[in-house]
Amino acid sequence: MIGNKTKFGFTLIELIVSVALFSVIILMATQIFSMVIDSQRSAIATQNVQESLKYFLEVTGKEIRMAQKNDDQINTCSGIPITEIFAVTSDADGNNILKFKNYNGQCVTYSLAPDTITSTTQRFQISRITNGLVAVDFISPAQITLDHLYFVLNSDVNTQATVTLNLQAHALNGSKFKSTMVLQTSIASRYYK
Repeated sequence: MIGNKTKFGFTLIELIVSVALFSVIILMATQIFSMVIDSQRSAIATQNVQESLKYFLEVTGKEIRMAQKNDDQINTCSGIPITEIFAVTSDADGNNILKFKNYNGQCVTYSLAPDTITSTTQRFQISRITNGLVAVDFISPAQITLDHLYFVLNSDVNTQATVTLNLQAHALNGSKFKSTMVLQTSIASRYYK
């Protein structure tokens, strides 16, 4: 007598359907993981730009607030009219250059300049002149580029002199994680006319 053997197994169609479902689940999980990694990179780029601009504003804000009138006959700063606190000029790219005398009597210039290493990155440059000696420093990090820098002066006779600073910066990551930020702030000089 031949026994009735029933074998339980998967048919070819069941196997194809299960492999397809498994593939779809793996692809979805990979896409979710990729999105999480991309958003993490974008958040880090944004945080780097914010931290750099925060430091930039602390340094420049203090020095601009403490600016002095350019009226010292011995130590006058070129490019700033006598009895004025600030002067704004423009460079060839249309970015502004701010000039003033700081609380130490140094002639200070804020501008954008190409990075000394990459020359394609624009960084914020501070030049300080003391007794004919020029000290040049970059205050923005090499991982951040400043796209635009504008200074707007309000030096009305009846009001306190203020400088409105407008800038646009982004992190030097791939274009996918560029993290562009636009910032505007006004800083009033503590020097009263």
